[in-house]
Amino acid sequence: MKKASFNFQKYLSRCAGFLLMITGLNVYAGNLTASVDRDVLGLEETFTLVLRYDEQINTTPDYELLRKDFDILNTQSGTQMSIINGNMEASTEWKIALAPKRIGKLLIPSFTIDGAISDAIEITIEGKSKSPKNTDNNVTVEVETSKDTSYVQEQIIVTLRLYTTVGLSGVDLQPLQVKDALVVNIDEKQYQTKINGRPGAVVETRYAVFPQQSGELIIPSMLYQVSVNSGQRDLWDRFYGNSQNNILRLRTDEQRINVLPAPASVNAGDWLPALNVSMSEHWSTSLDSLKIGEPITRSITIKADGLTAGQINPLQLAPIDGLTFYNDQAQTDDQKSANGVEGSRIETIAIVPTKAGHFTLPEIKLNWWDTKTNSIRTATLPAVSLTVGLGDMTQLAAPTNEVEEPTSVDINTDLSTIEPQQTVIQEKVPLWLYITNALALLVAAVFALRFWQTKRELSAIYATERDELNELNQKETEAWNNFKRTLADKKLTGLRKALINWAQVYWKNASITSLQAIAAQTQDSALADELRKLDEAIFSAHNSAPDTEVLLQLLVNLRKTKHKKTADNNKLQPLYRV
Repeated sequence: MKKASFNFQKYLSRCAGFLLMITGLNVYAGNLTASVDRDVLGLEETFTLVLRYDEQINTTPDYELLRKDFDILNTQSGTQMSIINGNMEASTEWKIALAPKRIGKLLIPSFTIDGAISDAIEITIEGKSKSPKNTDNNVTVEVETSKDTSYVQEQIIVTLRLYTTVGLSGVDLQPLQVKDALVVNIDEKQYQTKINGRPGAVVETRYAVFPQQSGELIIPSMLYQVSVNSGQRDLWDRFYGNSQNNILRLRTDEQRINVLPAPASVNAGDWLPALNVSMSEHWSTSLDSLKIGEPITRSITIKADGLTAGQINPLQLAPIDGLTFYNDQAQTDDQKSANGVEGSRIETIAIVPTKAGHFTLPEIKLNWWDTKTNSIRTATLPAVSLTVGLGDMTQLAAPTNEVEEPTSVDINTDLSTIEPQQTVIQEKVPLWLYITNALALLVAAVFALRFWQTKRELSAIYATERDELNELNQKETEAWNNFKRTLADKKLTGLRKALINWAQVYWKNASITSLQAIAAQTQDSALADELRKLDEAIFSAHNSAPDTEVLLQLLVNLRKTKHKKTADNNKLQPLYRV
């Protein structure tokens, strides 16, 4: 009979792992962030506070401290699910519409959810709210630029505002396009205000414009097409489901900005016009235990407030004898904030020591132009000292303290006893064999290098395609979730707009601006009938309201069919077939 053995050490290891797993659930806390869509506003205006917790949780924040300085107009909450690189991530979000109670510097307090704490946010409340220059009309538009004169490549904020004191069923604005300039859409927000003593609303759209050459920059007149709600419709309106009399076409004024060239005193490579530039670094391991042949990774992050990542020049690092540098492809990203665009560039360098000794990586300097003070400034990273040891090679060269004892040797003087010496003839290897082996090694190295390059290029291509597909799916999912939320609100005008927005993302076609265009795209008679009912319910006196459940089911079926087809067509093939 075989004896059963008990491994006590293995038992303790499993118990410790189980305890760590249980305690880890209690120690871990998600991240809670707070943000606002506006931090400077008038006393009679509103803004939105967004709280985001990066885990799914069923709770409600405590708004008691918030009510001290703000009136809570509306609250919404929801959970978002996303799949990134095969991992499912969930987050919970709360949106709170707020109105200030007084003028001055007001503080949105910190919130605490499940042990996570958000940062407090300061809000500036001014006495006067923004109002249109012409207050005689019910709907007016205007444009505002952050400056009338700028330098080439400097950020200019262009703000478009639509003011209304009547209900609107739709607002269409074509994207801003400026000749010889880069345009980035920052955000679009809506808030309430008072216009000439009457309650009104503002739709504000902001762009960041970066002129690419000096001279006169023209911000063209922008066209708004606005649908105004009307309670009365004639026979023609009922028949066609719309009325041109309820469509307003409003244009903003053209703006001209003087763009100056870079100052002659600034080198072309140092021209970075920004609000602020900073540098930071991160090392993959400690610098105290470097060895010959063991690589270490240095990551340098450059952040420029008021520039895109594409405007940040690559760093130029001088070579150092004894250290070999391998630069990886830089990572770039653009973040949008209240100040406009903040670009970041991360450069990753693998450093391999090839000899022992002390080395100094010199100070890194990056000159940039401060657009607030109109002066040259410098962002720096201090010099770094590296000490590289021999590692295991020290054991091979270690000196010994042992003293060898002298040995005596007996000399045989009897020649007759000495055996004749045998001569060993060593055959010389022919030169052509060395040459053949060297050529074979060279050819093998070339093929290995080409194989590595091809594999890396294919990996980069597939990664780019996968990222683009994930980004497109995420945008489509967000638009679809927005459509479903609007469907639950049962506001037909908002439902129509959300459906068109989703269709534009779904088919990647910005020219889809009506429900008829969606029906033509799907070729589905049942869906076309529900879309027609939705248009009639909004724009005519017919009582043929659409069945929202049927409409949702038809769109769900359409979405499932297209998603399956897209997944089959875009399935990434393996790099190498077996």
